[in-house]
This record gives sequence, C-alpha cells and structure tokens, in this order.
Amino acid sequence: MRNILLLILFTFSISIGLAQEKPINVYYEKSEKGFVFFAHNKEKVPYTVKINFQKLENLSSNTGEKSFVRTIPPQSSGFKVLEMRKLKEEKGTSFDFNFLYTIGDPSLKVDENYPYLLPYKHGKRVRVGQGNNGSGTHKGINAIDFNLDVGDSVYAARDGLVIEVKQDSDIGGNDPKYEPYGNFIKVYHEDGTLGSYVHLVKNGSLVQKGDQIKRGQLIGISGNTGWSSGPHLHFMVAQNREFQNFTLPIKFLNYENELFIPLESKSYYAYHPGKPAFEVEGEFQESEFEGKMEPSKLTNKIEFDSKEYGDYVLIYVDNGMNTEMNGVLKLQLKNLISTKKLPYKFTVPAKTKMYLLALSPDDQGSSFGYQLSGEFK
Repeated sequence: MRNILLLILFTFSISIGLAQEKPINVYYEKSEKGFVFFAHNKEKVPYTVKINFQKLENLSSNTGEKSFVRTIPPQSSGFKVLEMRKLKEEKGTSFDFNFLYTIGDPSLKVDENYPYLLPYKHGKRVRVGQGNNGSGTHKGINAIDFNLDVGDSVYAARDGLVIEVKQDSDIGGNDPKYEPYGNFIKVYHEDGTLGSYVHLVKNGSLVQKGDQIKRGQLIGISGNTGWSSGPHLHFMVAQNREFQNFTLPIKFLNYENELFIPLESKSYYAYHPGKPAFEVEGEFQESEFEGKMEPSKLTNKIEFDSKEYGDYVLIYVDNGMNTEMNGVLKLQLKNLISTKKLPYKFTVPAKTKMYLLALSPDDQGSSFGYQLSGEFK
C-alpha cells in the first residue's frame, strides 16, 4: 500500500469569515488596528497550520512574514494564530489567503529507539512478506508487511490515541485501484508519529476514534482488503514534517529484549512483555537433520512429506514399502532456495521416513511456493 498525505487547501477573500469546520477552522475578526486570525481545533491531537497570503494590501504582521506556520493545540477554540496590522490609516485594506493543515506538532522529537511490539499474538511467529523499501509496493517507503492470515488478531504496537478507523469495506485486489478500499486503524503517538494498521477485515476494528489504547492491546482482525496481493497486515509509522509525509524505519522488540528492524522474508516471534514465556525454535542447522531416520507409518506406498521449521520448509520422503527405494526429487521453486542441488537423488531404506533437504525463502521474494514431484524405482 502506498502512503498518500492529504493536505487540505482553502482559499479565502476578505468577504469570507469562517472556514470549514472539520477538523480545523481558521477565521479572522476585525480589530482596531487591522485583523486578528484565530484557529479552532476540535480534535484530541495537535494540528499544524500554514497560512499563506497571496494578496496583502496595506497590511503587515509584526515580523513582516507572508507565510505563517503555527501549531494548534488539541481541542482549542479561539486560538490566536497571528495579527495583521493596517499600515496607513487613510488607505483601505485587502487580502486573499489560503491555508494547509496536517496532524502533528513539528516541535516534537521522534523517539527513534522506541521499542515497538510486533503487532500480532505473543509467541506467534510470522514471516515478513515485504520490508522497508521493499521490491514491490514499498519502494521508497518504510513499512512492514506481516504475513498474517485473514482472521488473525492484530495488537497495538505502541500506546496512542485512535484518530481514524475505516472498516466498511470487503473489497480488495492486487491493483492500485483497490487502495481506497483498505480498512485500517490509525493511531497518534505521544512523539507526534502516526501508526497505521492496514488491510483489516470488514468490521475488523475492535477500537473506535477517540480511544486511548495501550501497547499489546488487541485492537483488530487482519484481512485482505484494499490494494493487496494476499492476506497480510501492513504496518507503518510516519511523521509529518513541513507538510510532507515521512515514513520511519522503526525498531521492534524481540524475545531477547533487543531492538531490531525486520528484514524481508525472515520470520519473527512476537514478544509482549509481561506475557508467559514460550518455546523458541533454534536456528536451522541441516547437519542436525541429515541421517536421522524414523519408522514409516505407511503401508505399501511411498510419498513426500513437509514440515515447517522457522523460515525453512523441510522435505521428507516416507517409504512404507517393504523394499529399499531409489528416487529423484524434482522441485519447481518460487522465491525459494534449496539446500541441496536439484533434482536430488536419494536412496531410502524400507519402512523408513527420512529427511531429504530444506527450502528457505529468497530474501528478494515477497511471496513463495513450490511444486514437488518425484520418480521411484
């Protein structure tokens, strides 16, 4: 999902006194010395406003500026933004202005080492389909796609205030035209950054606008709505600076209480402090599997079997025949790498299940799969 910052532009003439009401109103009142401009912010988060004057006759601010950037505090009414004073009493005045506004306070310092939680269930291991500046839809942006299934739980990665929720869509597809249909939850953080949880199922938000949420809280249900090539959760944190949207390479907390940035095609356990300990699979070492055999449970047939182990798919042959069998394993791979040269020849004893090889995701692959076939004699 590509990120688009919406900047709202309003144009005024001297005959207009009040802007639209949501979420920011900018208006003016006549004073003895000229005009005073005020802002009204009805939201629970600060907004930054930039006022530009295209036409300004016989009026000036104390500083002589023609462009003004001001931060409007949350839920403030009648907040004084600036004052324009008449230069010559004997002359009339005239002005045109417009303004932009965006969420946030640019004076806040971003906490670059905040320990975000992986936004899925504690102890669950999930693969990253696409990482920061990924080869697909993440080119030029920092965002993480976690390969959650439809119906998986989504948890808050950080404390914050819910500022927007969309959950009315059940439409999705692998085309930019579907982007407006993605359901999401947007959260404002105390350092002025915005967290987005995207592609939720229809009616998949468990929170609503105005809710104060806590890190590790269950907030939604993952889905496949909007611009999406398959079920996943798109998570992104951004900051608005100078009326532009900048996505950030945030850091997450792992089960060893260390900070890390997720890498594409790798999988990670979610660790939520205060939750029970869980068992973690060690790093894959093929030597630990090679040569290991176990009795077959099959009768008079032979087949291949697979098992997931962390980022790997382990391939086995299960020989339920009463004789030793020679075989050739053939694989068609999509964004996967085999630990053994293919096609792979093997010999499996009678009534034995035996490890053959492992498949691991190619770091450049946003999705992966394989087709398997074999010959026996």
